[in-house]
Amino acid sequence: MRAVATLAGVAAAWTATAVGLRIGYADEVLPGTRVAGIALGGLSQDAARRRLATAWSEDRGATVIAGNQRVTVHARDVSFRVHAAATAARARRAGRHGPLAGLGSDVVALLRPRDLQPVVTVDRRRLAGIVATLARGADRPTFPGALAIDRETLRVDVAAPRDGRIVDRPGAEAAILAGLRRGSRTAVTLATRSDPAPRLRDVRRVARQARGYLARPLRLTGMGDPVTVTARQVAALLDVRPVTGSRGTRVRLGVRPRGVAQLIDRIAARRDRAAVNARVVARGAPATVDEQLDMSWSPRRADVEVVPARGGRRLPRASAAAAIDAAVADNQHLVRLAVRSAPAAVSTGAARRARRLIGTFTTYYDCCQPRVTNIRLIARAVDGTVIAPRGRFSLNAVAGRRTRAKGYVPAPFIADGELVPSVGGGVSQFSTTMYNAAYFAGLDIDSHQPHSVYIARYPPGREATLDHGSIDLTWTNDTDVAVFVRASSTPTSVTVSLYGDNGGRRVRAQSGPRQPLAGRDFAITVTRRIRYRDGRVVRQPYITRYDTPPVDE
Repeated sequence: MRAVATLAGVAAAWTATAVGLRIGYADEVLPGTRVAGIALGGLSQDAARRRLATAWSEDRGATVIAGNQRVTVHARDVSFRVHAAATAARARRAGRHGPLAGLGSDVVALLRPRDLQPVVTVDRRRLAGIVATLARGADRPTFPGALAIDRETLRVDVAAPRDGRIVDRPGAEAAILAGLRRGSRTAVTLATRSDPAPRLRDVRRVARQARGYLARPLRLTGMGDPVTVTARQVAALLDVRPVTGSRGTRVRLGVRPRGVAQLIDRIAARRDRAAVNARVVARGAPATVDEQLDMSWSPRRADVEVVPARGGRRLPRASAAAAIDAAVADNQHLVRLAVRSAPAAVSTGAARRARRLIGTFTTYYDCCQPRVTNIRLIARAVDGTVIAPRGRFSLNAVAGRRTRAKGYVPAPFIADGELVPSVGGGVSQFSTTMYNAAYFAGLDIDSHQPHSVYIARYPPGREATLDHGSIDLTWTNDTDVAVFVRASSTPTSVTVSLYGDNGGRRVRAQSGPRQPLAGRDFAITVTRRIRYRDGRVVRQPYITRYDTPPVDE
């Protein structure tokens, strides 16, 4: 009975102490409460907030050791922020829940303080980036060993394997966050794990296999005459290849990826054959259409000759490298490489469907000026281009940059309404010629930009300038038949003709009156009217505004 009375007395005293603490600290943080080592017991929630607010700053940092690196990660580096108000509220609630509403823990806290974690936010992406950077400097890749083969004597030596080291990324992020929470100067060492390397005796076994393999040359077939790779050439390819499996990393005899890729490239350079698209060649002189004002155009049957397509062949690099590697691993010295056919993008049959002249246009220039050289060069560059059905034509992409190395010369170019010399100047005349050919073919004009000033040799409102890298002429072949581009030039003219089958589209250009513009030259609206074979009519007005004064390009 005395023991029972004693226990009852202790319980009563414990309860009385707990109740006294609860009453005495009704509006304050309970004694023994800390946040990351900062004592908050006896403080009101607001006072606790103020103390916490002064304890953390953007200058707070955690010293991090990763391999041979020692760096400080500051709170500002990862947008680490302690929310003082929320943390103070957490401290105020601490100890006031659980059995008997936490009365028992109140007294325990007098003897053993409770330490809480602050409420924080952090930019996880930036933290992961910092850890990744540290890991790149601390990680050490596993070295599986290597073969060193003397190409003259074919002597095979080995380089010993070495274990790797890998930083635990999630663990590193957690450790840095813990360091920032503590705010202590104790360094955080990032945890690493070992990545075991293969055994040296296994690498030596691979070396013995290499010595045996070099006794015979390697023969490659399947692409014409067989290719013999001599033992000295094979010696430059052989190496240790790691194989990861359920029992860890093993090694086998294989080839160096870069070395075998170079070998295949040398073979493919002699055996690959590019496919050649079918093309059309018009007989006789090109049709001349050069109307500056309103005009109509309907497709015409053209007298063309179809030059047949020619298929190509190609040695697939990846599969060839895999076949050689597998043969070496299996101690095989004969490898048949699979060659794939490379069909032409435009077949002969497709070219035979393009027997109509769907659009053409001609513009003129005075002979022998520097700009004429550039116009004729870009015409040669574009001639023969084929645009597949639904394909997109870009004049800049096809012609490329106009450079002196290609033969282009300086000629006047309009920039901000003024004439300035530019290599390739004058090619806007070709762009205008191409634009009108596509315009009257009824094709979708994706992008074009008229000149800033009107040039008399071009149809007003139906012209397009060109500047590589900033201004392009693009259109889409929205027909079911490939469009063949033929571009020809003479000393005084350039013509673009488009052959294909646009379904019989009839196109008419209708120009409105020139409207004077205050402070500028004039504006004009040109409407393209397309009548399709099913009777549907589409009208596409386009307004062009010109500055003054007009200049001669």
